[in-house]
Amino acid sequence: MMPTKRYRLDANGQLYDEDGKIWNDDRIDADHIEVPHLVPHVVTFDIGTNKKNDSAKVLVRYSCHCWSSKWDDDYSAGKIRIMDGRHERALDPERFNASLNLRHALIKALPEAQVQVYVTRSERNYGCYNTTHLGKEGIAYTAYFTMRDKRGRFNGIRYTLLLQVESAYLRVQPEEGRSKTSLRAIIAASRKGKVVRYRRP
Repeated sequence: MMPTKRYRLDANGQLYDEDGKIWNDDRIDADHIEVPHLVPHVVTFDIGTNKKNDSAKVLVRYSCHCWSSKWDDDYSAGKIRIMDGRHERALDPERFNASLNLRHALIKALPEAQVQVYVTRSERNYGCYNTTHLGKEGIAYTAYFTMRDKRGRFNGIRYTLLLQVESAYLRVQPEEGRSKTSLRAIIAASRKGKVVRYRRP
């Protein structure tokens, strides 16, 4: 049975409700799980130029793919099945630990020069990574996100765009076939209900 209240996930994969009780069932809907460092928030991006002041208030949401991986009967045994729709996933300790830096080192830093932003070859989303955090063999913590026009209010703050972080994990950069872009271009397109088109390198 799926719970109707929210549960908080700790780094060991344990789920607790508001009363500190542990979730003991074998599966749970991802929408009922709250990861403390990845709760939704509004960020203001300064995307102005020398000639024009401009900023955008963006609601940021994080998918469970930022801290989980595809269910594997051999490696996921004993873990809680996290249901992403009909797809089964499991807590991924490596992704969970890396995601501790996702909000500040990548998402809030998107306008900064050291964060490379690009259109993925699939054209369905954007990728980004921080060049100052490149590891051995060019491996970088990479986040994939979409952005669209959506107006509303969150915690009393008005926003005009929604940024959905679809996933985040370590991968070799620069990604093959990527098409460079910028946060400014992505926001400009999103405000018009469009996306930045992929251009073959």
